[in-house]
Amino acid sequence: MTLPKPSFLKRLTKNINTSKSLRWQYTLKAVGDRLLPGACLLCGLCAAHDIDLCAACEQSLPRLGPHCDICAQPLTRSATCGRCLSKKPSFNTVKAPLLYQYPVDLLLQRFKFKGQLAAGKVLSQLLAKYLKTQIVNGHYTLPDLLIPVPLHWKKRFARGFNQSEEIARELSQQLNIKYCRHTIKRTLNTPAQHHLSRAERQHIPHQTFAPGPASKLLAGANIALVDDVLTTGSTAQALSQRLLKEGAISVEIWLLARTPLDN
Repeated sequence: MTLPKPSFLKRLTKNINTSKSLRWQYTLKAVGDRLLPGACLLCGLCAAHDIDLCAACEQSLPRLGPHCDICAQPLTRSATCGRCLSKKPSFNTVKAPLLYQYPVDLLLQRFKFKGQLAAGKVLSQLLAKYLKTQIVNGHYTLPDLLIPVPLHWKKRFARGFNQSEEIARELSQQLNIKYCRHTIKRTLNTPAQHHLSRAERQHIPHQTFAPGPASKLLAGANIALVDDVLTTGSTAQALSQRLLKEGAISVEIWLLARTPLDN
């Protein structure tokens, strides 16, 4: 019998320890929030009881202003952008409260690449608050199911978690919607998007995504696809096509932030 290489065992142990550490971090943070207000993640001053941002920093965050009704690309006035008019995407609309600018980009990078779940929770809470406001104003009806954008197992192994799943889990709790990470899977380990040019990001191989073991949940459901940020929309388009092919009635995209024009 061939024994695993020591280097593999070392990586496996490190990954398991990272996942446990992140889960403990999340649990301890939830307990602490109930007892004492935390510190603002941006300035370090006393934060509100329900979110780790002070009022001043929360108000100063770059908000998504006028934008395309479908893809949420920032515009000078709310309308449907030329790209969506010429070729309508497979998804119906994009919901995002923030622009991917400083300090939102800083919080997202801490969350995604440094495992700071508190930063991800803050941004997810802001998205939930944005959606609740639209519901109260009568402008929006919630979908049936949240689907996090899947990571290839190698990337998930290396990072220790999938940031889209953390966002979906928080939104599920805040908005009382079911979420499932097993309806769709990523079969190709494509290069990280932030290393690619805009033209390269727009090319997603056809076989990148495939049905997961729980794909039957998609039949007849209105889906919200959850991710951290949207740039070209190629991943959202490819996944939406797959979800509709598996029987979903409609797909919309929920994001923490939208990239500014021409990024």
